[in-house]
Amino acid sequence: MGSSSSEYRGAELVAVILAASLGLALNLLMFAVLWDALRSDTPGLSENATQVIIAGFGGIIGLLGGYVGGRAVERSRQERLGPIPTQPADDAPPDPQETRVA
Repeated sequence: MGSSSSEYRGAELVAVILAASLGLALNLLMFAVLWDALRSDTPGLSENATQVIIAGFGGIIGLLGGYVGGRAVERSRQERLGPIPTQPADDAPPDPQETRVA
């Protein structure tokens, strides 16, 4: 197992990758919807296209809000309690099943 700081860096990396991927997908979706709105026979956006755009923006705001909120909670916890202590794998507590005396 890695240390807790590397686990947090991994979680941050995943959050950034998810946000970038969702942002790219949303940009492509916006381009496709606007292209359809400009090239279609009827002017403007359809109700479905509007709902898709709102859902996409809601998703990216939710993802980024969760990331920022998680960082704020972690920073607050560290200010109150200090850094998370790490325990090396060699100093793992003994298994209670193995230390039983019959």
